[in-house]
Amino acid sequence: MSSNYTVIYQSGRKNVGKYSVKITFKGNYSGSKTLYFTIVPKATTLSSVTAKSKGFTVKWKKQATQTTGYEIQYATDSKFTKNKKTVAVSKNSTTSKTISKLSAKKKYYVRIRTYKTVKVNGKSTKIYSSWSKSKTVTTKS
Repeated sequence: MSSNYTVIYQSGRKNVGKYSVKITFKGNYSGSKTLYFTIVPKATTLSSVTAKSKGFTVKWKKQATQTTGYEIQYATDSKFTKNKKTVAVSKNSTTSKTISKLSAKKKYYVRIRTYKTVKVNGKSTKIYSSWSKSKTVTTKS
């Protein structure tokens, strides 16, 4: 029954960030419980990955709403466990990035995610979207 508790939501829950919900029990029940949830930024998708000499160019769909920037990750294995590198793009208006100084004629897996920098308890924190589907590219010699 809803008469046994009250629920207090934190304000501003439409924006990317970490928020709390406090449930306070009353009547025959006592105590309270605070739970936290995170609203993540909307993800983006890779448009294309073009091979270059010892590198590649990544292009993606712009996601400017409630994002600060992007993180591009590339690796030599499809599960992104070994030899992975992450490159940050700090402007949310950017839609392409060239990665160079890689091995020639090698297969790379590439994926991207968005992030937003928010203040949580007075500290700047990055909140990430989920990773996009990965694309493969083989660098030229």
